[in-house]
Amino acid sequence: MDIGGGSDIKMSLSSKIRMYFSMWKKILELSRRPSEEEFNLLLKLNLLGFTLVGGIAYIIHLASVLLGG
Repeated sequence: MDIGGGSDIKMSLSSKIRMYFSMWKKILELSRRPSEEEFNLLLKLNLLGFTLVGGIAYIIHLASVLLGG
């Protein structure tokens, strides 16, 4: 019984590797280098996210140390 609903045909290792590389090739063909403005915006958003998550984690840790003894 096949739970996934797909065919029961087993792929050889070499065909799996070829399929994996062809998928990555398609991704690389569709990708593009971001503009400087787009890169800077993403950098700022990531830094903001890291800072917020780190700040929240610090506050939770500080509260657990002060309250937990």
